[in-house]
Amino acid sequence: MKILVLSLIFSPDNVSTAQIWSGIAEDLRRAGHELCVITTTPHFNRDASLEANHKLYPWIGKLIQKSTLGDIPVFHILMPSKHIWVPLRLLSWIGFHIFSTLLGWFLKFKPNVIIAPSPPLTIGLSAWAIALIRRATYIYNVQEIYPDIAVNLGMMKNRRIIQFFTWMERFIYRKSAAVTSITPAMCAKIKERVSPEKVWHIPNFVDLSDVKVVDRDNDFARTYDLGQRFVVTYAGNMGVPQNLGVLVDLAKALPDLTVLFVGDGGDAARLKQIAEGLPNVRFVPYQPLSRMPEIYACSDLFYVGQDPKACADGIPSKIYRILGYRKPLLVMTAPQSDLAEFVTTSNSGILMEADLQKNIAQLRDLMANPTQLTTMGEAGFNYVSTVFARPLISKQYETLCQKVQIGQS
Repeated sequence: MKILVLSLIFSPDNVSTAQIWSGIAEDLRRAGHELCVITTTPHFNRDASLEANHKLYPWIGKLIQKSTLGDIPVFHILMPSKHIWVPLRLLSWIGFHIFSTLLGWFLKFKPNVIIAPSPPLTIGLSAWAIALIRRATYIYNVQEIYPDIAVNLGMMKNRRIIQFFTWMERFIYRKSAAVTSITPAMCAKIKERVSPEKVWHIPNFVDLSDVKVVDRDNDFARTYDLGQRFVVTYAGNMGVPQNLGVLVDLAKALPDLTVLFVGDGGDAARLKQIAEGLPNVRFVPYQPLSRMPEIYACSDLFYVGQDPKACADGIPSKIYRILGYRKPLLVMTAPQSDLAEFVTTSNSGILMEADLQKNIAQLRDLMANPTQLTTMGEAGFNYVSTVFARPLISKQYETLCQKVQIGQS
């Protein structure tokens, strides 16, 4: 079977989505299938060490570069940094869709099945166009439900624009051979919009073979004076939907607590302003993937936050890797969300409430009880290793690809 992966993010970009789809591609190739990937140049979270091990070479100048993942050919369409001027970034996205569709039409590689993970929603149109011309079929993967998440967060308000993207969503679902999503609630929502038999629940995975345990007393911990402290870490995009201000409030109330922010984003400047003068709050820029084991080692809890208005439209994939390192979760989300259900089912952390005083008391009790931290970390590890291990998830995608190929023939 010949499988084309069409993804906005892929190795060597240092972001969880890139790692997930690179892993699935490798596993499908290892299972004996032919693979080809169309993606972008690294632009989301650059990592020099990853790029050194996964080198890109000019193919059509710098416009389209080429690399290999094992023996899988990967075509990278030029994409500037995510931090550029927004109109230019939108133009770059349009360019990616145009050139990825043309590549899909004219490459010698003729796929039987196309896998197109979102976001963006519009990548489904490229997958449909390629499938139409190459007489293939496509699987559309939903990591976040659009346009719902943009509407619920207030990022999309114009009624006509919402209607247009709602129509596009339904069109992409309808034309696909299958739609996959990562939580039962998201799948239930999608089933209301397309034939239910098309919808598959396939979660993201944790790659336990990639877990590297190091001592708590490591170079990162010494650099930022973390070794002997109780550390709550947030690593990733610092945006308003992540509700990160609560961590600063906790740091103000608990002098023995150290809050570590790793990353950057639109809310970073505000967070630094409200945390100014607090000796127990650290801000660190994005770190290379090779240094993450040190960060896991010196962290006692990992914070994951969701805007309650958008909690039904996605679940942070970072939670699987956190639990793969046996680290418990500190979660702020709506009580009825998939994330809340995940934490409750796995016994892998604690759920915070809107009441700050209750959160302070809950965290103070946890800081005094390290055994409970260990118990939650082990429970979370056992849960993800049983349900979300990489070989299990990759096998589900292989099974689905074979099913839709048979349905096509």
